[in-house]
Amino acid sequence: MSKKTSRSLVCPNCGSANIQLWDDQENVKKIKRTTSLNINPLHPLTLFKHNEKVVKKHSKAKLAKGLLTGGVSLLLTGTHNNEAHEYHCQDCGNIWTGK
Repeated sequence: MSKKTSRSLVCPNCGSANIQLWDDQENVKKIKRTTSLNINPLHPLTLFKHNEKVVKKHSKAKLAKGLLTGGVSLLLTGTHNNEAHEYHCQDCGNIWTGK
């Protein structure tokens, strides 16, 4: 048996390394786009400034844990789900989320 390093990506179900990226924005709820006037004097030819902000989904497990601990865990971990990628195993068909 070979040693598996912590950086190698394997299926948690069967241990196979034959996986593919299924979705890379699994926890993105929506993307907010704002436009404002540019008042920066160092960029006189730029009239508008465009900003994008990604709004993440809230983790139901973190919200439940926050209710059980009286809100203490929410101060440390927050409520957003940080696992942004969804993977698919080619061998067993398992789909899971990870970083």
